[in-house]
Amino acid sequence: MKKRKITKSIAGFMDEDTEWLNLTPAQRILETTKLWKFYIALGGSLDPEPDPQSPFYVQEKSR
Repeated sequence: MKKRKITKSIAGFMDEDTEWLNLTPAQRILETTKLWKFYIALGGSLDPEPDPQSPFYVQEKSR
């Protein structure tokens, strides 16, 4: 896969941001997938946080 080159530096961006912008969309998806796998390996959860202010929030009944 080819990297896209950004010819001029973008003011306000850090080196990491510029590296990210130089990736193709396909490369960004692969890197994002790696980050999610790492997050889950560390014990992270993909379950959303409960939001009692949401109209779709249903409180679980205690047993």
